[in-house]
Amino acid sequence: MKRSDVALVFYSMKNNRYSINVLVAALEKDDRTPVDVYVVDERRQITLLNTLQRLRSLYKKIVLAISFLTTQLPFIEKLVDMVKKFLPDILVIAGGPHATGDPLGTITRLKFDYAAIGEGEETIRELAMALANNSPLEDVCGIAYYDKSLDKVVINKRSTLVNLNDYPPFPYWRGRFNPIEIMRGCPWACKYCQVSFMFKAKPRYRDVDVVEYYSRIMLREGLRDLRFIAPDSFAYMSADGRKPNPSAIEELLERLHKLVQRYKGRIFYGTFPSEVRPNSVDYELARIVRKYVANKSIIIGAQTGSDRLLKLINRGHTVDNIIHAAEALIKAGFRVDVDFIFGLPGETREDIEDTLKVIEKLVRIGARIHAHTFMPLPGTPFADAPPGRLEPWLRKRLYLLLGRGFLYGDWLKQEREAEMIDWYRRAGIIFTGKSLSMNTRIRYCGKQ
Repeated sequence: MKRSDVALVFYSMKNNRYSINVLVAALEKDDRTPVDVYVVDERRQITLLNTLQRLRSLYKKIVLAISFLTTQLPFIEKLVDMVKKFLPDILVIAGGPHATGDPLGTITRLKFDYAAIGEGEETIRELAMALANNSPLEDVCGIAYYDKSLDKVVINKRSTLVNLNDYPPFPYWRGRFNPIEIMRGCPWACKYCQVSFMFKAKPRYRDVDVVEYYSRIMLREGLRDLRFIAPDSFAYMSADGRKPNPSAIEELLERLHKLVQRYKGRIFYGTFPSEVRPNSVDYELARIVRKYVANKSIIIGAQTGSDRLLKLINRGHTVDNIIHAAEALIKAGFRVDVDFIFGLPGETREDIEDTLKVIEKLVRIGARIHAHTFMPLPGTPFADAPPGRLEPWLRKRLYLLLGRGFLYGDWLKQEREAEMIDWYRRAGIIFTGKSLSMNTRIRYCGKQ
């Protein structure tokens, strides 16, 4: 039912549906949303255009919000061009990891009118209020926009961090669910990863009571599997995000275990869509987790088997940590999948040979390898690095592991995506480094 003169339309796709759910939940959490909210789930682009066209006859102002990853650039570029061509009066706002990492290219090259930067819960609420009151969006904290007088993109950078307890993890009243985010922020700042630079280094947590509350809602609504989002599942409620807090993890899992027993549900922890860091794992913690969870496997983020390269990419752990973590998890009764990234900046033939030796050792003790190719992502220290490429001899070695059933992954697809990102960067559609800093201006806003 129409209540407002403004319609805010979210385009929900496979790669952004969790983010869209979080934003919709933030907007509607207290039932005082000043705009009417619509979610268009991914279908053909014509479905989105038809929805926008229909809403134009009902509302004075239509705003389309699209959250996306850098790997989605070809699709997003075509989509925005089409919206601008057929519906030029509609305001288009970007969000998500790519917009946060490259607000300049998002606005000046991809033709978005505005970009939402970083955490979105508070920004989307302020944005909705400004739209409803017909106030300048340039005053919204967390928004980036082009300032003609400066000939720069201005970033209203939010100074405060979101308290996860203040917002629902999903809009359950719409029947929309996703894994519950229990931790946000990562203190490690690995040079290839956007998490620390998008969500900051200070870790924040959803309290056990809050996680239990939303888990109960999911189970009551008929869902049976509880899954969680965290940069490191074994760092939940850690004082610094580094040293594990086993008692807090056990309290969480014990309470959830009692809950799922009542509803005949299951707990999945330390697996998709999260993983664990090698230096967070010891046998006692692994044994605690194994008591309560349904997943038989856990994912370890190793990334390379070279101690030299681990230091270069700022991982904060050693090769020994990787081996010890795998051994502890296997001893506790888990199968172990281990992530490795090939083509990292600075990687040498010697580093790769070291990694392959570690992989063979992991395979011998019962682990399985998840292979990736490095992609230079905007907003990271490695944003200007060349795309990851796998030499023919390395491909052959990986195929041998694949044929033996010891390795899996989308490393070939990621290699193509890395080349695509590099092409967009060379074409001046993605901005990084000095070019990005020279053409943007940061204004800090929110509570200092």
